[in-house]
Amino acid sequence: MKDSYLNIDDITNSLKIDKDTLKQWIKEGKFPTSVRVGDRATLWSYAVIENWIAQQQKAQDFIDNQDLDL
Repeated sequence: MKDSYLNIDDITNSLKIDKDTLKQWIKEGKFPTSVRVGDRATLWSYAVIENWIAQQQKAQDFIDNQDLDL
């Protein structure tokens, strides 16, 4: 099965974030690495992004379900 790819606009629109936020996440290592295609195109694997989103949701669910007194 061939993987599909997303560009930065696809990702920012889907996640409802701006490009600066995404670029900061990338810089901080909080977002999956991209694939460079040619001189100008930067793409992300759809499957990798889908998995990353699922991991973020699991982490948030774990945090939400903890009864912590901090």
